[in-house]
Amino acid sequence: MKATSYAWIRRVTLHSLQPLLCQRAVLLCQFISKKDPTTRPTTSPSQSPSKKPSVKPSYAPFSTSFAMPVIMNKRQLIEQYVLVSYTNSGTIYPSTRYTFDQFVSSLRTMGIEGFGADFMFFLGDDDEASFIYGLVNLALFLANVMVESIKTDSCDEPNWQHVSGRYAISNSCGQDGRSYGDEGCEEYSCPVDPLMEITAATSDNQDRAPPPLHCKPGSGDGYYSGYYSSQTAMEITNTPYSNTAGRTDVEGCCWWGRGALLTRGTCNIGKLNYYIGKRAADEGRPSLYPDIDFCTNPEATCSSSSPESLRWKTAMLEWSERVQRYTNENWVYLTKLEYFVDAGMVDDSFVKMVCRILANAWNEAGSTQIRMEDERVENFYMIANNIFDIQSLIAKKTQQPSMTSNGIQPLLPVIYTPVVNLPAPTYSPTAPPSIMFEPTVPAPWMQTNDVPLPTPLPVSVGNDDATTETPTNYPGFIIGLDGNASTRMPVYSGVWLLVAAVVSAALL
Repeated sequence: MKATSYAWIRRVTLHSLQPLLCQRAVLLCQFISKKDPTTRPTTSPSQSPSKKPSVKPSYAPFSTSFAMPVIMNKRQLIEQYVLVSYTNSGTIYPSTRYTFDQFVSSLRTMGIEGFGADFMFFLGDDDEASFIYGLVNLALFLANVMVESIKTDSCDEPNWQHVSGRYAISNSCGQDGRSYGDEGCEEYSCPVDPLMEITAATSDNQDRAPPPLHCKPGSGDGYYSGYYSSQTAMEITNTPYSNTAGRTDVEGCCWWGRGALLTRGTCNIGKLNYYIGKRAADEGRPSLYPDIDFCTNPEATCSSSSPESLRWKTAMLEWSERVQRYTNENWVYLTKLEYFVDAGMVDDSFVKMVCRILANAWNEAGSTQIRMEDERVENFYMIANNIFDIQSLIAKKTQQPSMTSNGIQPLLPVIYTPVVNLPAPTYSPTAPPSIMFEPTVPAPWMQTNDVPLPTPLPVSVGNDDATTETPTNYPGFIIGLDGNASTRMPVYSGVWLLVAAVVSAALL
C-alpha cells in the first residue's frame, strides 16, 4: 500500500514540475544561443602556412551578399542587353567570350570570398542599407566593360585609332597619345623586356579590321612597323608611320590592354601579378593564379589555355584597386558614389568622372575627352534604371524587414521585379553564340603584298579628314603617309588647267 502511495506521489510531483522544467530548459537554450561566440577559446593551427601557397579562398554562400540575389534574378536581362556584341553591320549576337555564369563566378570570388588583398569588389556592406550602392558600383563597371571589350567580343585591345583609314602598327605601344610601357609605378611595375615577342590572341571582330597587336625586338631604320590600310585591306611594312606618341616600331610594346576592362600598362599589369599572380605566391601571399607570371607573359589573360573567368577577374581587380580606392583631397570615389545615389542618380558629371578615372585621364577641370563617353553614360543608366531598377529598390527598401521576429537575419533579401521598358532583343538569346558575318576579304595580315610600296610623305599627324592640321591634344610628330588627301589634285583638274593655259596663250 505504501509503495503504491509513493508511486502516485512521484507521478503527481513530476506532472506538476514538468512545465517548470521545460521553461527552464528553454531559457537555458536561449542563453546559450545568445552567448558571444568570440568568448570561446580558439585553437592555434599546428602547422605554419607554406611559403608558396596555392590558396583557394574559403567559400561563402550568396546569402552574405544582398546584391547577389538581385543580380541572379536579372540574368535574362543582363544576357540580352549587356553581354551582347556587334558586327560592323550592326548585327547583335551573344558574346562568345563574356558569359553570365563566368561573370557571376568571378564576382563571387572578387566581391564576396576575397582574393587575399585587404580590399574587394564593392557590392555593399552585406546589409540592406548599402547593397544598393554596390549595385550602382556594378552598373558603372559593366557600363565601361560593354564599351571596352564586350561590344567587339575581344579580350585583347583592338587597334582602333587611325587617320583616314590608316592604322599605325605601333599602336601596340599605346593609343590616344599614351605610352603603355612608360606607365609605371615603383612598387608594382613589370620590367620592360625589349626582347619580348608576343602577338595578341584576339582582335577586333569587324570586317577589314587591322591585324592583332603585337610586339617584337628591333627599332630604328629597318624595323619600321608601318601601318594597315582599311581601304585596301593591306598591311604596309617598312614605312616610318608613327602612332600619336611618335613610335614607329613595336620593340618592348607588349603592354596593350587585356581582359574585360582592357587592363593596360606596366603598372596595372604589374598589380595583376602582385595581387593574384606568381609574385603573390612567391612572396608568401594568397594567389588565385600562383603559376601565372603576368610580367613575363602578359598575354596569359587572353590565351586559350586561361579560363574565361580570368578576363573578368582581371577587370574586377583593376576596378577595385584603381577606381574604388581612388581619392584625392577633393574627390573620394566611395563617398561620391553614396552622394550620387542618395541624390537620385541625376548627376551625369559623376558618371563621366568615373570614366576619366578609369581611363587614367582624370584632372581637376574634367576637360579630357574620353573615347565613347556618351555611350558609357547611356550604358550606365540602362543598367541602373532598366535592369537593376535602382529607383524601385530605393523606394521599397524600407518595406523590407531587417530582422525576423525571432531576431535572425533573413537569408535572402526580398527581390523586386520591375516592369522593364526595354525593347525586345533582335536576336534569340538561346541561339548558339557565333559571329554572324563572313568577311569579304581574307585576313588582311595574311595577304601577299604584290603592289610596290608607295614613297612615304612626311607630314604632321592628320585628323580623320587627312588634312595637315595637327590636333590640339597631340604634339606635331612626323609620320610617313603615302600622300595626303588635302594636297592631292584630281587628274581632271590638271587637264582643265592645261586647256585654260593653251586658250589663254592663243588669245594673247
